[in-house]
Amino acid sequence: MLLQHISKVFSVKNCFLCRISYNLRPRKNWSDETPFMKDLSLIRNPRRTFGLTMHHSKYVNVDKTKVLLQKCIDNAMVFDKNSHQSILVSTATIQGFCDHYQNLDAEKRKMVLLHLSNEYGVQHQKVAQSCESFMLNIKAERKDATLLQAEERLRFQLQPLYNHLFVLIGRLDGGVKFLTDLRGDTIKFAIQPTCSSEEGRKLRDLSGHLKSTLSLWFSVGLLNLTRVTWESSADILEKVAKQEAVHQVRNWVDLKHRLGVNRRCFSFYHSSMPREPLILLHVALTDDITREITDIVDYSRKPPESCEAITSKTTAIFYSITSTQPGLQGIEFGVHIIRAVVQELCQALPNLSQFSSLSPIPRFRHWLMGQISQALKDETALLTHEEMTSLKQFFNVDGDQESMEHLQSVLQDKIWMKDDATCNVLRSPLVRLCAHYLHHVKYRGYAFDPVANFHLRNGAVVWRINWLADPSVKGFQQSFGLMVNYRYYLQEMEGNSRDYIVEKQVHASSKVTELSGTRCHL
Repeated sequence: MLLQHISKVFSVKNCFLCRISYNLRPRKNWSDETPFMKDLSLIRNPRRTFGLTMHHSKYVNVDKTKVLLQKCIDNAMVFDKNSHQSILVSTATIQGFCDHYQNLDAEKRKMVLLHLSNEYGVQHQKVAQSCESFMLNIKAERKDATLLQAEERLRFQLQPLYNHLFVLIGRLDGGVKFLTDLRGDTIKFAIQPTCSSEEGRKLRDLSGHLKSTLSLWFSVGLLNLTRVTWESSADILEKVAKQEAVHQVRNWVDLKHRLGVNRRCFSFYHSSMPREPLILLHVALTDDITREITDIVDYSRKPPESCEAITSKTTAIFYSITSTQPGLQGIEFGVHIIRAVVQELCQALPNLSQFSSLSPIPRFRHWLMGQISQALKDETALLTHEEMTSLKQFFNVDGDQESMEHLQSVLQDKIWMKDDATCNVLRSPLVRLCAHYLHHVKYRGYAFDPVANFHLRNGAVVWRINWLADPSVKGFQQSFGLMVNYRYYLQEMEGNSRDYIVEKQVHASSKVTELSGTRCHL
């Protein structure tokens, strides 16, 4: 029996060592579906190698999580009269609730969140009583401590009970990260097709209260701007690669290029989440404002530059900005990181004089295809007379409707991007319509395009539209390959931002303004 046990132990050990040696083999891609990322997860969590993942969600009782939740809330609501802090806080109980929640599957997490919203929200009866007491003090014209106590009591009652739990969780080691992921769950569950309107309303309300709490904790004054380099720790580099949402990082060589001599990558960090980048901003240092994204992300086009050559660069291109934490959605980091990075770059490289983005236009293709369908239906003019004449000659048709039908058919597939003649015919109408889209198409008074809205709120100017700047499949699906430069004039950023937010005025260059003004019945 002893010999059998020893042989079994050595067979398991050999199996593990074999897996580790396999895991160290290089892979091409960063995608979660690839063997490369799966192997990395095995190295980080060897228990998965043997199928010994602990606390599987199907073995966790959601009722036990609710009991722990109730115990946490009860403890949190016992306050010292002077300090207004809980005097019966059990860290083990609160940590137990967090651990149990993390081991639940998605459906059970949703049940817990709905239970939290239903049972531990604002206590309306107590609010009504506090309001009545407050009004009595007002009618009695009380202006002493009694009125102030009534105000304080009312403010306290207007807070949901779960807010007190969030404060206690935030004190735990890793508690802020837990709350960030918790809000990410509320956002994700609220938009699921299976979520009813009532459930969605409750989850959005819970998300709103969490956002208010997290907004205070993630104030820009509490954030640290850090440059990510090739010498940064492996876990940070892995997150930078995996979380890049604008231009996918293909492999280690690609990542090394994006952190090279003529590139910069900056991130905000919070002291409670020191290993979690909150937002990533990639910058390319160039001699002029770049027109094509391939000039930046395709490292095979240009040889590496020397450190001495970087000091002469005059332009900084913000070509990718990614928010990495879904639970911090709606909390503004972008405007602060751009301004902080501009200040950092100006100090390090005094020759920099131009700051611009090279940005995608994610909703343009969807908007334009809808406009073409509507024009065909209503028989309204979408193109100028010159553009329509050019299309008729190219498609060899006589009627406007036939030309629009051909245009609609051609734009369905990106094969036309490889044909010079088709590109020459389509360039004028697509660039003009894109200028109109960015300058005039609004949602509730602000730019309909989310990337445009982001940069305009930061004080940028719609400076130039670039033809076929992104030839990738994603670039075609978003905007037929068009990209835009939003330029930042440092002395005008504050005024431009105020004009956009208050007056809803979009600032654009004379060229873009001229293009967007030449329009038909849009």
